[in-house]
Amino acid sequence: MTRTQLPIRRSVSVGTARSYWMRDALSLETAQADPGTTLTASLRADVCIVGGGFTGMWTAIELKQREPSLDIVLIEADLCGSGASGTNAGMLMNLWPKMPALLKAGGPTEGLDVARASVEAIDYIRRFCVENRIDVQWEPNGWLWASNNPSQDGVWDETLAASVDQAGSPFEEIDSVTATALAGTAVRGGILDSTCVGLNPARLARGLLRVVRSLGVMVFEHSPMTSIDSGGVTNVVRTQRGSVSADAVVLAINAWCSEFPEVRKHLVMTASDNAVVRPPSGWAESQRTNVSDGGRLLDYWRSLADGNFLFGKAGLGLGWGARGASSLFKPIPRPGRLLDQMVRTVPAMAGSHVVSTWRAPVEYSVSSLPFFGELRSHPGVYFGTGYSGDGVGPSVLGGQILASLALRSNDHLASSFLTRLPSGRGLPPEPIRFLGGQLVKTALIRQDRAHDLGRRVDPLTALLTRVDPTSFVG
Repeated sequence: MTRTQLPIRRSVSVGTARSYWMRDALSLETAQADPGTTLTASLRADVCIVGGGFTGMWTAIELKQREPSLDIVLIEADLCGSGASGTNAGMLMNLWPKMPALLKAGGPTEGLDVARASVEAIDYIRRFCVENRIDVQWEPNGWLWASNNPSQDGVWDETLAASVDQAGSPFEEIDSVTATALAGTAVRGGILDSTCVGLNPARLARGLLRVVRSLGVMVFEHSPMTSIDSGGVTNVVRTQRGSVSADAVVLAINAWCSEFPEVRKHLVMTASDNAVVRPPSGWAESQRTNVSDGGRLLDYWRSLADGNFLFGKAGLGLGWGARGASSLFKPIPRPGRLLDQMVRTVPAMAGSHVVSTWRAPVEYSVSSLPFFGELRSHPGVYFGTGYSGDGVGPSVLGGQILASLALRSNDHLASSFLTRLPSGRGLPPEPIRFLGGQLVKTALIRQDRAHDLGRRVDPLTALLTRVDPTSFVG
């Protein structure tokens, strides 16, 4: 019998670190979460899913569609959708921006198949929302990958070269005039992907919860996993007040997969800071495009359906070891810095009224691609992680892959290149990993600030930024 004891995740109280999206989605529900939904018994199931975000709920839906008779229990540490699924920027994107990584990992056939499937996932989500009457404030407004300063010019060249001659490539290169109109602020050009969508991610997550329950899945919120035992025929997932014995366990906990050493060495645990503001009068309401710049620690922004404006910056936090994800799930430590960056990037936001700010963990895989598999230390326990900031759409594919793994299906999903760990030896252990990461992170921040101000980067900073192991693009 193998047991892994896990740090206890605490629920986030509404009004402190709840994201703008989650507060909106919960306000629409006629009844708030009932404390009775906490797991307080010992249950038996065919499949136990740990994690009530996009990946966990798409996995549950996929399993029920394939085998409606399955007994499925889903447990969530807080409220379903309260993790990455309800704290991201609400940009529903595909995997084409990661085409070089897809081709390297999957080759020209599988890599392209996954890219095309990630576009199909966007339409799948649209149809699913229509059929199930989930109002996610759907805005088919595309995504712009823009250059903010000369150092960012052409950062997309490798991606564009790998994609331009492929059937289904969504990219269109545009000049500075067109890009500036789409971005709502002066940029130097970019590439546009018209297949991408803006939405309210927490509304999608809470809508998925409703569907999952209607399919007969038993859902328990406020039930953090405290340990997992495996060995013999079944696996046992334990919570503070109950347990679930299951033939297969799916860990759909994304950043919290860093609690398992064999997965953690392939992840960089960082954080994105987000702010929603009410723009000053005169802001161009026509600016609806989702935008990311070309910085290593990218800025991203979008206008929202309710007239507010979201701005975020990636990579500002860094997590330590098994507790890395939980340590980054909190209010922004220095919101003033984020707001200053917002005004530098989008000067029209000067004088905005701050509506909401939050910080959320992001697990960047060393390949920049999500990966899935079975824990060597826990046979019958499957995981999915590494979305690297782009999980809203690809989580549909993740749910399909995890369903195949849990059912031990001998299909192309279970044998996909995404079910292999990223190549290489992985990242070093603590404290080398954290201390080295801090050096690189602060160097990246200095470099981005220098580029924004048109200054030269000192040699030491330039040297440190070259050892960044991840791909902070797309």
